[in-house]
Amino acid sequence: MDPLDPFEALLVNLGKSLLDLFLILRGNSHGIFQGTHEAALFEAQGGQIGPGGFNHLDSLQKTAAAIQTRQDALNLALNRLQGLDAALGGRLKTLCEPILRQSGQYLRTAADTENAAVSLRSTDPARFEGVIVGEGGLGPEIGRTSQALVSNQLNRMSVQLAGRGIEPRLIPAARSSLQSVMEGIRQLPTDVKDSLARLSAALAAMRALLQAAIRQALVAGRVALTAALMAIDEALVAIGSRLTSGFFIIPKGMLEQFGRGPEA
Repeated sequence: MDPLDPFEALLVNLGKSLLDLFLILRGNSHGIFQGTHEAALFEAQGGQIGPGGFNHLDSLQKTAAAIQTRQDALNLALNRLQGLDAALGGRLKTLCEPILRQSGQYLRTAADTENAAVSLRSTDPARFEGVIVGEGGLGPEIGRTSQALVSNQLNRMSVQLAGRGIEPRLIPAARSSLQSVMEGIRQLPTDVKDSLARLSAALAAMRALLQAAIRQALVAGRVALTAALMAIDEALVAIGSRLTSGFFIIPKGMLEQFGRGPEA
């Protein structure tokens, strides 16, 4: 195959970075969900999720780090593409804005939740000591409903908690400075289906760009570029076709393309 030139290689890197980010934002990492954020705040105050307990703050931090890494890679590819072709690079950056905006929102909310958890662990480390709520089921999606959220479970236990002198609010009313954190958390998706619905418009726009780029590459006889773009497009189709599924299959062609790199 003909080798990818620097511009084509950057375009492929941009596509891969987008796919990596899509996978996280679709729910492959549970730290983007409301439930994980609420659980982190609950655990910071001595509460326990399920009989064995978990560490949801750790999950949240790992998800945020993964999003930041992919976002940085995407921005780097966009900036380099803009340096090679200002017009096309600008169009690509505009196209990627919805994904970057969404990932940026998740990062800000993750930072706010982490800061709130650290603060609550300092001021109210035992407020929910001895309080155990259900983990909502097994698997990545089962039980990820509004009913399974820690805040709603606490509301249902309000009489029992009040009898023990425990305020049932996830964040105590006295911590007025932290109340806005819950507002941000409520903007997060509750499950995989919810997160994918938010990505559908961006996926459609990205596919439209890819289809145009594939046609141009075919006309120009760029075999390696065409194969790489088609692999990315196939992966996006796989994401879009599984809006209600908890599974994602990366097409074999994409694995081969990115596994071996440009061919001479």
